[in-house]
Amino acid sequence: MPSAVPVTEPTSLLQEGSPHRSRRVSLRVLNRNIGQVVLGNLLFETWYYSPYPDTVILGREHLSTIKHAYTPGSAADLRQANAHGLEQPQCDRLYVCPCCFRYTPDANDFAQHLQVHRTRREQGLETQPVPESAFKVYEWEGHAIWEIDGEREKSYCQNLSLFGKLFLEQKSVFFDTGGFKYYALTYTKPQAVAPVTKGRGRKRSSSVFEDDILYQTQVLGFFSKENLSWDANNLACILVFPPFQHRQLGQLLMAVSYKLSGWEWEGGVIGGPEKPLSAMGRKSYLRFWSERIARFFMGQSADADAKRVFHRKKQTIHPRKEEMTVREIGERTGMLGEDVVAALNEMGICKVVVPKRKKTSSETNGITSHDGEPEPEELASMIIQRSRVVEWAEKHRVDLVSPVREEGFLGEWALSDLDESGDSDEEGSDSNASSS
Repeated sequence: MPSAVPVTEPTSLLQEGSPHRSRRVSLRVLNRNIGQVVLGNLLFETWYYSPYPDTVILGREHLSTIKHAYTPGSAADLRQANAHGLEQPQCDRLYVCPCCFRYTPDANDFAQHLQVHRTRREQGLETQPVPESAFKVYEWEGHAIWEIDGEREKSYCQNLSLFGKLFLEQKSVFFDTGGFKYYALTYTKPQAVAPVTKGRGRKRSSSVFEDDILYQTQVLGFFSKENLSWDANNLACILVFPPFQHRQLGQLLMAVSYKLSGWEWEGGVIGGPEKPLSAMGRKSYLRFWSERIARFFMGQSADADAKRVFHRKKQTIHPRKEEMTVREIGERTGMLGEDVVAALNEMGICKVVVPKRKKTSSETNGITSHDGEPEPEELASMIIQRSRVVEWAEKHRVDLVSPVREEGFLGEWALSDLDESGDSDEEGSDSNASSS
């Protein structure tokens, strides 16, 4: 057990070395160390512990009360603080800059820091809440995603990681960000056009924050990924900040992560998020994978070859079946086979067809018996009716048009060859696709 557990603790019924006892200790160790955060003009609660340095988040007065109990700034700060009865968050409120994510527990220092950014914006020395070296990979209807090199912008990426850990339970914060790239999602409010008033009309009042140059563009969330992943992961960590959740922004970040893996191109990587996923992460990805599969089967989005799943233009009495394996579906959507299967199971749209058995006969003691054995190399298949995909989409209110627009990608990711033939999807509603 960790040495931080006080000896005066009531005797436990669990044996020494019990994994359940260690679990209880770890839960104590990982208590939240920050109660609330102020991100620019937003105040909200934290969820989990983040390894902010105690020398910063604890005030001098607080540090002096426990300076004899442990050494400030050490890796055991939180454990030793909890061992001495500090069960409440060590820092009631932490102020975080919305531009560079630097942090302080002092409100006056925070206000002065924001004024520096505000002055730089007014002078044109700073334009976005991301480092100047960041470059834009996607932009559509006010939303933009910026790629940031973790090696070049270590301070910004470390601060972003520390802030993100406040809302991520099962992620570790690596202070060496050199092996990662970060992708920050920003939103720029459209410029409001002042209405023309006649005579002595009164000007509409507005919030002080609406006119503040600092909040015209805000960071809403981010994802990170390793520069070199041995497991072909296209995403290591993803977070939409709590005030901006439930707006389909997580779906946007996931879709962009798949696009940036380059799976459509020769030499691209077919991968997925780093596993194991948290309960919340798995729920989000199952929804994302399911919607991606639905759009693929409905032919609303082009695959790597810019071809649609259902190609036939004329209806017939006996609709033709499109046969694909799970691996082929994965290759045409950029998804791992295991993720394809997980999505299909989640959607519940598959009908399993048992392979036919061939009859064989054998004679023993004059008695003839007939046995059924499956054909060699014959596998069970799944029938997916297009009508069931439509029903699933309607039930879950899925927009079959992807929230990520291909036209929004910039630079090397810009849209090149589209299927501009104008082929329309006129497949019958009971058409089937099968996978095995």
